[in-house]
Amino acid sequence: MNTTQLRQKIASQLNNLSLERLTIVSELLDSLEAVEPVQSSTVRKLEPIRRGKTAKAILESTKTWRGDDLEKCLKLVYDARSQAKF
Repeated sequence: MNTTQLRQKIASQLNNLSLERLTIVSELLDSLEAVEPVQSSTVRKLEPIRRGKTAKAILESTKTWRGDDLEKCLKLVYDARSQAKF
């Protein structure tokens, strides 16, 4: 599909949308215009930070759960989290 065909398809789709959905599309387009594309030449690949730890070393330092408040802690986590917004 070329640019002209894609623009015609989008125009046709827009003609069939309700006012509410047109508002959403408009807000999306506004947000896309506000974001400047990052030039790939300006992005450098950085080496990962190495701290001398291996997964095995991290696992050796972990311990098992001791206590009777696991259910209470899980409930606190579930109560405190919120719905993701996209």
